[in-house]
Amino acid sequence: MIRMRPDQEIQYPIARRERDEMKRGIRNRLGRKHLILVLSLSMILSAMVCDSYGMEDKKVRFGFSFLGGPDADNRADIRLLAFLPRVDFMLHRLWDLEFEGNFSYYGISEQKNLYFLGVNSNILLKPIQWKKGSLFLLGGGGLGYDNGNGRVRQIGDSHFAGILQAGGGLMFDIGEGVLLRAEYRYQHLSEPLDSDPGLNTHNLALGLSF
Repeated sequence: MIRMRPDQEIQYPIARRERDEMKRGIRNRLGRKHLILVLSLSMILSAMVCDSYGMEDKKVRFGFSFLGGPDADNRADIRLLAFLPRVDFMLHRLWDLEFEGNFSYYGISEQKNLYFLGVNSNILLKPIQWKKGSLFLLGGGGLGYDNGNGRVRQIGDSHFAGILQAGGGLMFDIGEGVLLRAEYRYQHLSEPLDSDPGLNTHNLALGLSF
């Protein structure tokens, strides 16, 4: 049997107390750091939310637009008509992300009329805003299905096509939370995996957001 000296019996409890005090100190310091971190993140998030949504009533809007226009190369036999249902998410006071359904008809000739069904995504920048509206710039793209399959040489020989578009316009508050939206879009439709020339159109769009 090992017997402990009296001085050892005194030192071990003291060492344990020192370790316990050290652990409590570490926990207190970590607790303060966590509290400071949580408060800092809360203030940052609050500032972002205030900056993003302070000047808007709605974070999500729904709407639709009717779009139409001629061929960009002035070919009289090509014209585009489209219906674009839309949902718009406000990312920031100046930025929106929107998704559109795209139901498009390209009138080329009786033998080569083209139908396109797809989805677009766009980013809107609103650099100029006032109480009743805003000016916006738009850029985005989309993918979808078409009935071309070689019949329309400008978009290749598959049923898969992509869209690129850019433009700008105005939104006006016409009351009851409804916005009138008028815009110009340049649109390019082509097969993404081929080097076909595509169809390019100048378009005007008119719609509502609510």
